[in-house]
Amino acid sequence: MTLTDILTSDPALSVIAGVAGAIWAAVQSTSWFSRLNRDRVQRALRCVESAVRQVSEEYVRGIKAASADGTLTGDERRRARELARDRAIAIARTDGIDLAATLGREHLDLWIERVLARVKRK
Repeated sequence: MTLTDILTSDPALSVIAGVAGAIWAAVQSTSWFSRLNRDRVQRALRCVESAVRQVSEEYVRGIKAASADGTLTGDERRRARELARDRAIAIARTDGIDLAATLGREHLDLWIERVLARVKRK
């Protein structure tokens, strides 16, 4: 029996996977890993905020100025959010961030809403 046979046996692979899992769990529990995650989320949120501000300045202001009552219709608001999402993904991609993986694909629209509310308050 060779070393390769031993390392590729089911018991050896189980032990290797267990050790690797334990090491990964230990790394995830460190303050360094926590700080790394927090910094990555903050960078992603800055990308979202930048996108929301850009869409607000370019798209929303133009529509509001052209509108008789100065408000957006439901379709225009929906389009503005789509533009903000697409722009945020593009900005994040140039910074090397996978926005959907960092903030969660299903939560991205919620983050945009939250940032939009914060930008409107200012």
